[in-house]
Amino acid sequence: MLSHFKASDQTQLNYYDSGNGRLVLFQHGFTMDHRQVLEIWPALSGVRLVCLDTRGHGLSDLGEPNALSFQRAVRDVVELITHLGEAPSIVGGISLGAALALELTKHLHVEHLIMSRPAFSADGGDTSNFAIFRALREIFKTQPQERWARCLEKQDEFQKLAATAPRNQETYRRLLEHPRLGDLMIWMDALEAEAITLSVTELGQLRCRTDIIGQEQDALHPARLAESLVQQIPGAKIHYVDSGLASDNDYLESTRRILKKILTY
Repeated sequence: MLSHFKASDQTQLNYYDSGNGRLVLFQHGFTMDHRQVLEIWPALSGVRLVCLDTRGHGLSDLGEPNALSFQRAVRDVVELITHLGEAPSIVGGISLGAALALELTKHLHVEHLIMSRPAFSADGGDTSNFAIFRALREIFKTQPQERWARCLEKQDEFQKLAATAPRNQETYRRLLEHPRLGDLMIWMDALEAEAITLSVTELGQLRCRTDIIGQEQDALHPARLAESLVQQIPGAKIHYVDSGLASDNDYLESTRRILKKILTY
């Protein structure tokens, strides 16, 4: 189920590949790996699911740090498709993976686009949802490791999440203990420099079937971003999973249910 290939810059990248049928490429979010996709994936027949561990995540190498960029990650996915020898009929992803999937529409014909809990907008719009990531970058760069957790807990934006988006709060706490934190810090810098390059005008020219999954009470993936993309992409449909106040099990089950509905046609 797990395989690997070398990108054009000779970085070894790993990917999950399982099932038979129409090829679905579905990408995980920032700090995660293919296991995040498997957690939310419904039981389906006639589907071949592929998920690349984005470089610097999971089992994939980072490559040259100074060469890391969002566009390099997009090229990795394009090169994976070439390696597979088959174009996906469906492209999708979660958070950062959703951004990668959207950007892929500039590089290949996409029949069906699925974006779950998008975190990025076109034209470099409002990025206030990354405020705590920015605070974390500053903490990492200026404070000794033994003070990281204490400094994070003191952030006003972080404290507010306890009542408004507790799942996000836990995400930031877990990041402090991430086994590849050094690589993720490099990724944070890269994402500050560049993300989605599609313009609102280009979004208006998309003609693929588009399903967008939003979530209320999710400060990192605010529902307003999903709702904005639905307005910008012709014919796009929005679906809502259980809110960020729901339990992990309820969130996962609601996501599986929605994905099964979207993918069964």
